[in-house]
Amino acid sequence: MDAVLQSVLRGLVTYSTVIYILLGLGILLYLRRFIIGLREWQRSVFGLERRLTQRKLIEASTGLILLSLLILGEFLLVTVVQPQMPAQPTEARLAMDPLMEPTETILDEDVSILGPAAESSVDQSSLVSECIEDITEITYPAEGDIVSGTVEIIGSVNVDNFGSYKYEYSSTGNINWVTIAAGNQLKLDERIGYWFTSALSPGRYLLQLVPLNNLGEELTPCIVAVEVVEE
Repeated sequence: MDAVLQSVLRGLVTYSTVIYILLGLGILLYLRRFIIGLREWQRSVFGLERRLTQRKLIEASTGLILLSLLILGEFLLVTVVQPQMPAQPTEARLAMDPLMEPTETILDEDVSILGPAAESSVDQSSLVSECIEDITEITYPAEGDIVSGTVEIIGSVNVDNFGSYKYEYSSTGNINWVTIAAGNQLKLDERIGYWFTSALSPGRYLLQLVPLNNLGEELTPCIVAVEVVEE
């Protein structure tokens, strides 16, 4: 149901210009009817004639109010709701660059554009993790949490000589990190980004937040293990 609602909202945002034009034409039409009805009402003399013109005025006024509310709703959707909506995975096809604005999920087939650092295969026992409160930390999802669908990742990236950060996931066992997204803004217990898990097989996964310094060097990541389940 959430996916359907998001699709509808994205459609309303994508075609906002067309919607504005159609609503504007509708307002002009009802405004014309209102003006004509007002003139007829002013010229009417008999009671029945005045009642008919009043009915036309009420219908035109109702149409104007409804269309005005729809325009207001579309405006709020585009300016307020849309920035809070999670981006679609297919929107992200950007390389890791410390100067970039935060990017969204990068599809598995596009990971190759990030170069050798985007994927690495190591044994889980060799992983090093250091989660420090308000420095490098994933506060949600926490260790052992059960997640599904679109996961909003909350945490902190507040290291010295900060350059950028990235966050990645891997199945457990033989580690093969897949980069989800990246950003270049300091974070303090706030949204790091989104992780779209719907396409993943249910099971246990590792999620790591990797800070990079201003030389592009990776610092010690914070790693948590979570359980991905079907929606």
